[in-house]
Amino acid sequence: ILNSNSNTPTMINSILSTIKNNMGYSAVGFRLKDGEDFPYLSQKGFEEEFLKSENSLLEKNCFGEICRDENGEAKLECTCGFVISANKVNSKFILTDSGSFFTNDSSKLLDLDPAKDPRINPRNNCIHWNYASFAIFPIKANNQVIGTLQINEIKKDAFTPEIIHFFETICMNIGIELMRKEAEEKLIEVNKELARQSEEKVKHAAELLLAQELAVQNSEKAKLADQLLIANKELHQYTYIASHDLQEPLRTVSNYMNLFKEDYFDKLDDNGRKYLDSVNKATQRMSVLIKSLLDFARLGQNSKLVKTDLNVLVHDVLVDLHSMITKSNAKIEIAKLPEITVYEIEIRQLFQNLIMNAIKFQKKDAIPQVNINCVKEEQHWKFSVQDNGIGIDADYYERIFEIFQRLHKNESEYEGKGIGLANCKKIIQLHKGRIWVESTVGKGTTFYFTISNLNL
Repeated sequence: ILNSNSNTPTMINSILSTIKNNMGYSAVGFRLKDGEDFPYLSQKGFEEEFLKSENSLLEKNCFGEICRDENGEAKLECTCGFVISANKVNSKFILTDSGSFFTNDSSKLLDLDPAKDPRINPRNNCIHWNYASFAIFPIKANNQVIGTLQINEIKKDAFTPEIIHFFETICMNIGIELMRKEAEEKLIEVNKELARQSEEKVKHAAELLLAQELAVQNSEKAKLADQLLIANKELHQYTYIASHDLQEPLRTVSNYMNLFKEDYFDKLDDNGRKYLDSVNKATQRMSVLIKSLLDFARLGQNSKLVKTDLNVLVHDVLVDLHSMITKSNAKIEIAKLPEITVYEIEIRQLFQNLIMNAIKFQKKDAIPQVNINCVKEEQHWKFSVQDNGIGIDADYYERIFEIFQRLHKNESEYEGKGIGLANCKKIIQLHKGRIWVESTVGKGTTFYFTISNLNL
């Protein structure tokens, strides 16, 4: 999600959907700084009345004026405001070392001595709306809090130290990505300004002066481009480190759950065994999701363009899929394919994903028929992978290329994690092409993609 080219609201909305859908929390929300306030940019699960009372964090007097501290900064109310403001003074009161707040029994906040409570005007709406557990994580950019991730759960004991560390790591990466997007936006603005200045200089300046000004502009542009390149490298590095580090607490949880199962399984009733099994399955799913994210982030890294005979490449893919093809009795017809310059490993993965999908998503008792074709067009090669499977509704033509978007929730019927087509889209983007789908429900699907004429 962080590596996608989507804008900030779309990216945040996808992150919240992924957290809520995969971890099952009652509600999740994301605040982003807007002037002096921190309203919700996106949320999943909160009631409208809750949002009306909680959207603004600004403390105001009876005249509707913003209250300010001795430094002239706006005062922010309740626990969310405390998490944002406390980071400025490095307060350790009821916060983690990373500046996050969480409680597994929110009712205890009602017992805080008002004289010792550092929060401004605690509203306690989370408690009144029966959220027994909730957590608030700061989003930082350049050591300044620019937003928060909020997770609410009606059940008690929703958070462990490992889960808190997991979300703090995610929030660190979100902050890095928001900085990168800000750098991109500034680069776009600078490019627009440079273009405008260039036009003015062409009209009104002498040739020598124009050349001098353009040299200065190009220097500034090169600096910003270097900053963007560094930000991208740091993002990939943090993605790798975060994905690697997140496996450790998951392994710890899994190991303890296995020990618990060995020692206490016979002592649990049916509900206890059911809960234990749910935790184990959720841990396994999260491990797969993290590995998928890591694989997605690695696509295209350290790859080299190679002159490749696609006839040989597709043949090798079919050899790898021999067991699946034999078991399904699939019939695969391949037109003559070109020899072109591509990222060989990634293109191999592309064909493997599309052929596997064509065989997997089939009508009951049907024999899969897969046709692979290619035609030469002006600036690129156009490929197609056609099947006679279950088809795709037109409403989902765009959604299927988003990461972790599955149209079939029952994994026992059609297994997968919803990342294959997202990988395909990224691979085609690496080749300066595009990918799209045409389909008729119940009759079959054709995936089209183009690959530009790349040079070694």
